[in-house]
Amino acid sequence: MRLKPRHYVLFLVIVAVFVWNIVRNHHRQPAFQPPPAPIVHTGPPPQSPGWTAYDTAAQLRDAPEAQFQPALKSLQNLLPTDPNHADINGCLTWLQFYRQGMAQTRTDPQMKDRAIHHIDGCTRFHLDTTL
Repeated sequence: MRLKPRHYVLFLVIVAVFVWNIVRNHHRQPAFQPPPAPIVHTGPPPQSPGWTAYDTAAQLRDAPEAQFQPALKSLQNLLPTDPNHADINGCLTWLQFYRQGMAQTRTDPQMKDRAIHHIDGCTRFHLDTTL
């Protein structure tokens, strides 16, 4: 079989498309990037009076009202004197939200799990960073 000019043109087009795809694929591959640095939670020291009072109140979150209220009052009294009160306020809000949700007869299990996640995160990291 004899090749005609149209066969040469078709062959050149196929080779050009092949080369173009190799060049395009080579430029599309991203360069190696190292993984991001791990996030280290550096919160206030766990020995601060506000966080100690918060931890006590969080441990009593499912206790009867007679046990929980004194711990909550103690925490609220310590807030103005603690320099880290902005972080504790967010955690206190979730703790109160949890208590309010548990007091209702029809609680939303998804919201309860979310509140528990925040409360436990505040206790673990001593910051409201568990969003």
